[in-house]
Amino acid sequence: MLEPTPNAKSCDLAKACVVIPVLNNAQAVGAVVRGAFEHASTVLVCDDGSTDGSGDEAQRAGAAVVRHASNRGKGAALRTLLQEAEKRGFRYAISMDADGQHLSDDLPRFADVALSHPGALILGSRDLIQAGAPPSSEFGRRTSNFWVWFETGLRVPDSQSGFRAYPLPEVMALKPRGFRYVFETDALLRAGWAGLQVQTVPIRVVYPSNRITHFHIYADNLRIVLHNTLTCLRMLQPLPLGPRLARLPHRPGFSLFELRRWAWLGGEGPGWRAVAAAAGIFCGRGETSLGARVLVGLACLLAGVGALPVLAAGLAFAELLHRGVRPVLAGAAVAGAFAVLGWAEARFVPSAAARAHRWTGKSRGGVFGHWFFHRVTRLFGLSAAYLVVYPVTLYFLFAAPAARQASIQFLNRVLGPTGWPSRLARSYRHLLSFARTMVDRALFATRGKDFFRYEENGIDYIQAAAASGHGAILLTAHLGNWEVAAGLLGEAGKKLAIVAYRGDHEKVTRFLEKAQGPRPRVIEVGADMLASLEMLQALREGAVLALQGDRPMDRHVVRVPFLGREAPFPVGPFMLAAVSGAPLIATFSLQIGPATYRFFAEPPQQLSFRRGVSRESQLRAWVEQYVLQLETLARQYPYQWFNFYDFWDGEPPTVKTAAAQRAAAHEEREPAGERPQPGDGPDRPALPMH
Repeated sequence: MLEPTPNAKSCDLAKACVVIPVLNNAQAVGAVVRGAFEHASTVLVCDDGSTDGSGDEAQRAGAAVVRHASNRGKGAALRTLLQEAEKRGFRYAISMDADGQHLSDDLPRFADVALSHPGALILGSRDLIQAGAPPSSEFGRRTSNFWVWFETGLRVPDSQSGFRAYPLPEVMALKPRGFRYVFETDALLRAGWAGLQVQTVPIRVVYPSNRITHFHIYADNLRIVLHNTLTCLRMLQPLPLGPRLARLPHRPGFSLFELRRWAWLGGEGPGWRAVAAAAGIFCGRGETSLGARVLVGLACLLAGVGALPVLAAGLAFAELLHRGVRPVLAGAAVAGAFAVLGWAEARFVPSAAARAHRWTGKSRGGVFGHWFFHRVTRLFGLSAAYLVVYPVTLYFLFAAPAARQASIQFLNRVLGPTGWPSRLARSYRHLLSFARTMVDRALFATRGKDFFRYEENGIDYIQAAAASGHGAILLTAHLGNWEVAAGLLGEAGKKLAIVAYRGDHEKVTRFLEKAQGPRPRVIEVGADMLASLEMLQALREGAVLALQGDRPMDRHVVRVPFLGREAPFPVGPFMLAAVSGAPLIATFSLQIGPATYRFFAEPPQQLSFRRGVSRESQLRAWVEQYVLQLETLARQYPYQWFNFYDFWDGEPPTVKTAAAQRAAAHEEREPAGERPQPGDGPDRPALPMH
């Protein structure tokens, strides 16, 4: 095993090498290799039958070159490189394309994630909009993302990216197949089936005018379509899809992979296994007709009891009867065995709340959802689009226990406690309201703002602030649907800058571009202190900066009373307003009917720190003033509060880089006496991020 030196490069610290498959890219591969050497001590290149001397160029740049006598495809070249990297003792192999579209400066990001999430498959997520990629690239990526989700349940932003880090022991155990571009897809599918962690990092990408691509648009797309078709046919059978490297919970979902496991294996725990045992005992009795057995089996298949557990219980019960065991004892034995199985699952498999997908701030939805609701409203009207979400919401009421519990907790505070039937009914209404806002977002992106009706008040404050050229801060919240109201900004929308979670900025950009025409500026949260500097710069350039005032993003918070109990709120927006001098405008957009919204903006606040008063107390006063207004609206519109986590005691969703995590860990290890205390130094706290 390789041991990095104290002054090792970032990839060396992660025990990673860089691997580059190349075919006839002599003009670019040398520069790619030299760039990779800035961050890695070992670069491996596979010359896949090049005829222009690409392998020689890579070798002159310092790479170790493995050669194929003839062209065998990118997949075969990657497989050769991964085998070579494993033979040399590396933990990770980071693949880059040889045409220059991937930038070597992004390699440290992969190394950071490899260190913080060992064993994870790490995908680079490209910003295709900024790179000016052709629309066909974005369409192909969305299509590929859909199939990866449908076949694995994984939601990844860029399943087609060739810039990725392969954990060598795990990937070699999965034995991905495919000789051309199918290899990368197959590796991702097998990672999902195996329970492997899949992480993503944002990367930049360039498309040089002389770029050479070997992707054959018809032949390679046909291979990928065929691969997906055969994969779906395989998944209809209750047979293993590949090696299993981690325990995968049986959970309900709409992907074929989740439906498959839910139908065949059923839910886990004593309750599910008790039902499976009862159904199996019923089917195993000699007097039960074939028709009744078929109906029970189908019901268990559809309800998530699990066809295989029911079959196993039925066969075990029938076998015990055949051996002369009395029915009562046979039934007790089967029920006892399944009770032990359910207990073991509850004991050793994470609970539903623990394994629920934690929200990371990224929005969901995509091309299919927008297209679907567009067609439904065109053919059947708005009521039909809203009608679709009723059964879907009912499903998620039980399939998303963490969101349901957060909803019940909030509604109990704002409406008062009630019995469990009313709690479920209120939570269903709450989730249904959220689903309707998602429908409205899809309709807004496809039908435009003229499809909606608005009651507006105070929008002139925003337009005047934008026209002044001095910048402004729009303080929004997870209350209502502010995104749908963004189309009202008119000329002010041209100066809009959105603070968004890292990895979600492309989706925000596309949505608002469809909503109002000009492409808004998006500032990524999750880039350490650079985000704060970029916000200040945007305000100085006259931007209208949209931030959320109800979601803490870092440790710079203040706890103030909210609905009868103290809750954490960020001070970042108020600090930013005071430091920059930009006016702060609180804005809300609330649904008051089908496709009908009430949008209003409060008069601008000009915040500044007064001498002789501590900044902490001034920040608290500003936050309390905002929270008081937020609480009033939450009581007036309780079903439009969309913070689906424990808002008072829980950890809010955050996006942290590995560097930030290491800094936090270092601070925790630092002796208390050596840390700066609240009273130390000048009374000027550092500007926190949103």
